[in-house]
Formats: sequence, C-alpha cells, structure tokens
Amino acid sequence: MEPIRVRCRSCGKEVEARTGKTVSCGCPNMVTISGDVISASNMSKVIMLNSSRHKNKSLFSKEEMEWQESRKNRKIRKMDFEIR
Repeated sequence: MEPIRVRCRSCGKEVEARTGKTVSCGCPNMVTISGDVISASNMSKVIMLNSSRHKNKSLFSKEEMEWQESRKNRKIRKMDFEIR
C-alpha cells in the first residue's frame, strides 16, 4: 500500500507518512500526518497528493448478501386481537 502524501501550500513542503512516526512540515500551518490522520491549523492550505483508500471486503457471499437485503426489506405483520 502506498503511503499518504500531502503538500502544504504555506511552505510548499511535501509530507509523506511513515509507519509508527508522526511527520510534520514545521511551518506555522503545521501539517501533521500520524498514521491515517492528517491535521493542520488550516486544512484549506493542504493538498492531497495521494490517499490510501481501504476497500471493505465483504465477509458474506453474493447469495448471503441478497438474502440479508431481502430480510431487511420484509414487512412486519401486525395481528389484531379481539379484546373481550
């Protein structure tokens, strides 16, 4: 998987994520990458050069997902009882 890279518009420095370390650009905007988290004083001055998108792999097969969807969309039947 490719590490996250961002560029700070204030200082123009590119910051790349490192495993187990917090990396920052050092300017007053203070763009910081820590794992999957990107933070800055002003996020409008941060440009994403690339990002790592995690694809959620389904644990269910296609048939099981269809069954789950049909079960989710079922109607609940209400029974009327006569009160004496």
